[in-house]
Amino acid sequence: MNITGKTHIYGIFGYPVAHTASPAMHNAAFGHLGLDCAYLPFEVAPAKLGDAVKGLRAFGIRGVNVTVPHKETVIPFLDEVTREAKVIGAVNTVVNNGGRLTGHNTDGAGFLRSLKEECRFDLKGKRMVLVGAGGAGRAVAIQSLLSGLKQALIVDIDRKKCRVLTAYINKTVRPESAVFAAPGDRGLDEVVAACDIVVQATPCGMKSADPLPLDPSLLRKGQLVYDLVYNPPGTKLLKAAARKGCAVSNGLGMLLYQGCIAFEIWTGKKAPVAVMKKALARHVYGR
Repeated sequence: MNITGKTHIYGIFGYPVAHTASPAMHNAAFGHLGLDCAYLPFEVAPAKLGDAVKGLRAFGIRGVNVTVPHKETVIPFLDEVTREAKVIGAVNTVVNNGGRLTGHNTDGAGFLRSLKEECRFDLKGKRMVLVGAGGAGRAVAIQSLLSGLKQALIVDIDRKKCRVLTAYINKTVRPESAVFAAPGDRGLDEVVAACDIVVQATPCGMKSADPLPLDPSLLRKGQLVYDLVYNPPGTKLLKAAARKGCAVSNGLGMLLYQGCIAFEIWTGKKAPVAVMKKALARHVYGR
């Protein structure tokens, strides 16, 4: 990488951030297209987030991704946010246009693009069971419903979190578009069996000792089971779902396409998807 006085800088704000795969993906894309750009990780402690955002303007940094724990708390420091980001209540991509900072959320859009490009799955008119009412689940549910999903059943052991998210979705997106349940609730087996897609949006599955986030006996052949966990590539849930005859996908596609969409927002150029996917797989899986 040849850094010059004209090099445009992009990056990612997170805490911690040493593990991020985003630099590998974006720097590969810049290099492939011959762009004089570089992407750097910035570890930003929560107490320093406001100062870091001011630094975007001071140093002329063209854009950043925003990851845990800053996706919600960054919003008050921005000049504007897109409708999707406002409804989701989180920003994962910031564009610096001459000192004016605009927040986007490409997580949900990345999920949808992954479904289209890698799973050949159309959400319109379908029903989803979403396991996990946290930030990732929130983005997936809201973007999916905005894009034509008929209904989302949100399942979480934290019943209060489920209730709050469901009420918010029904108020801001579409009435009666979301319902909630907790594992073990009566009738959950029938609802899961009737759905078209199951999305696992919790960290459960990242460790070999983690329990299954959903009873695989509830699944049926022909469903799509999408686990947002991408390392390991085959979680216990995905392996169990495959044995039941379900189509399966891990979350690497969502990570890839949310990055591709951010790249396209920043540069105005079509993302080299194959290049970015190869760099991402090499970084995450060593291949």
